Amino acid sequence: MNTTLCFSLRFIQPFPLYHGTRDAGMSEWPPSPMRAFQALINAACLRARGRALAPELRSALHVLEVLRPHIVAPRATISGMGYQTYVPHNQNDLVFMGLSRGMEQSTEAFRKLNGSVRSATKSFRPMRIETFGDDLPTIHYLYPLNAATVDPAALLRAILPSVRSVHCLGWGIDQVIADATLIDDKQAARLIGERWTPTTRGGQPLRVHRKGSLDALGQRYDRFLERLTSSHWTPVSTLKEDKDIDRVRYRRDTDPLPRPYAVFKLLDDNEDPARYPHAKLIHIAGMVRHLAIKAMTGSGADPEFVNRVIRGKRDPSSGNEHKQISYIPLPSIGHAHADGIIRNVMLVAPIGMERELADLARRIDGLPLKPEGEFEECKSDSSPTDTYRAELRLFTPPKGKFIDTHYLGTSPVWHTVTPVILDGHNKKSKNDKPEAIARETEKLICKALQRAGIETPCKFTWQALPFLKNCLSAHKYDRDGRHTGYHRPAHLKDLTAVHMRLSFEYAVPGPLTLGAGRHCGFGLMAGTD
Repeated sequence: MNTTLCFSLRFIQPFPLYHGTRDAGMSEWPPSPMRAFQALINAACLRARGRALAPELRSALHVLEVLRPHIVAPRATISGMGYQTYVPHNQNDLVFMGLSRGMEQSTEAFRKLNGSVRSATKSFRPMRIETFGDDLPTIHYLYPLNAATVDPAALLRAILPSVRSVHCLGWGIDQVIADATLIDDKQAARLIGERWTPTTRGGQPLRVHRKGSLDALGQRYDRFLERLTSSHWTPVSTLKEDKDIDRVRYRRDTDPLPRPYAVFKLLDDNEDPARYPHAKLIHIAGMVRHLAIKAMTGSGADPEFVNRVIRGKRDPSSGNEHKQISYIPLPSIGHAHADGIIRNVMLVAPIGMERELADLARRIDGLPLKPEGEFEECKSDSSPTDTYRAELRLFTPPKGKFIDTHYLGTSPVWHTVTPVILDGHNKKSKNDKPEAIARETEKLICKALQRAGIETPCKFTWQALPFLKNCLSAHKYDRDGRHTGYHRPAHLKDLTAVHMRLSFEYAVPGPLTLGAGRHCGFGLMAGTD
């Protein structure tokens, strides 16, 4: 039977809160394995009182730093009410860094700083940890041990005194009592809490220790002690990813998996980005769909597969189990000067169709789009521009850019880029009261969430105007009865459309699309901080 080291931290406040944050000050839950590892090292060093760590303790920490622990943690939600604190202004650090390099302008900046406010206001919203009856909430980090390479009992003896000296996790006010023990698989299964496991798909990224983390922390502490000398000041660098620490995605079994996708550039004859109006994105979806049907029909694929998955013909008996490829034009968003123009398109497949999507993407890669008129279900109230020419070019979205961060990333809050077309109409007669219309809209939104396979609990709000800059209204006509907003497919023209904001308790992965038009570019959502 497998042996596991269980490192447990129990919060002791009457109303337990957790203040630890991750990048950009965003709330973190569960606490990352690196945070728990640093708390353990801090306790070990405090016990050593300036002396070197004992060889057996250092050896045990080297064993732990290369393991990927599983986490069993209680549920936690962001506090509804936050608070503000006043902290020293970090501008002092910038001035001293400049002075250490001999920059004269920093001297002038320092004079100006003397007459300015020395503190800055920061707002915090800690995580509120749920309790189980009278039991104090406890986080368990489970390290699988291989008895063939390490003696579990010896490892536990080496680290147990340091573990029991850990007194906080997160901020200094997040007080805990800690313990460690060896357990088997049956005992691990009986631990109370949500189970977070490392994954390659979905989840949320957490900082995790790796080989060399212990030495990197020691070197950083030494540099911190030597940052001030008689001649100059040397800033202390942060831990570096892929060298000192890793970033590993953790997810629960109940968290949704991201759908497989393939992203293409639209390139003109000069290999420059081909542009297409945001309001007429349905034309791009129709042309790509037409190209996919043609490519797969000529490949000898099963006609039923092409008709159902590629073309999207719904079998009435399939209900919500119907599966098809979605063709999603991607408006350019993400910064203050984004224009919302279509320069990219994404193919999204149901979970489990990774191989089919890869085969389709390979077949249409490099093929030109042709505006050949109306394309069956994708026909709309306008025709594609006859002069438009573009070639599909498969590519991997760069990290940190708008496609990766907004469309494919993970976030607890998602906004619509294009309006969600609901499967029905929220107004049954001209005499309907606003309350009745709102109730009907809510029912249609719940139906859209169910049909899109979103089972994670969430809160939603809706409105006609867009939440994001350079996106268009959900209205079909303006006050004068003229066409406005997005051109829709004919079969979706008379349905109600709304812009939406979804708020989840935890970050969920993209791509995310909702509504009756989710397979042709409507109901596209973008994650936001």
